[in-house]
Amino acid sequence: GSTIIDSADTGVRAFKPARRGNTWVAETIWETKDVSMYLSNPVVIADTLFGFSKRNSGQFFAIDARDGKVLWLGPPREATNAAVVKANNLLFFLNDDGELIVARASRDSFQSVARYTVSETATWAQPAISGKRIFIKDTGSLTLWTVD
Repeated sequence: GSTIIDSADTGVRAFKPARRGNTWVAETIWETKDVSMYLSNPVVIADTLFGFSKRNSGQFFAIDARDGKVLWLGPPREATNAAVVKANNLLFFLNDDGELIVARASRDSFQSVARYTVSETATWAQPAISGKRIFIKDTGSLTLWTVD
């Protein structure tokens, strides 16, 4: 297996730990500077890494987790930051302005299914999904949303 790391300004890299004699080394498998994750963690579904980049003032993206090729970039100016979670083959992007975007985990393009306003105040915490329930934490409360 490999490990994928990133930094806000240095791009995304995949490393594979390997043993050379008595020493462990990290071999670079691939690297892309076309996107960098920003204030969020990515998720992987079926060899595709989905994340949020500060590129173009906030943009969702998909990368092939096997070779680092950028598969698509979403619309610009989505948010200052966003949390990304997955449930089955759906992505849930919680923007810091209280907007929750549900999208298909597609390798072809950004495919938004629905958009909801889930808070009137900032939402910086990662949402938690349990079955059909989504827990959203904003600056002053924790709310429970249910989805079909």
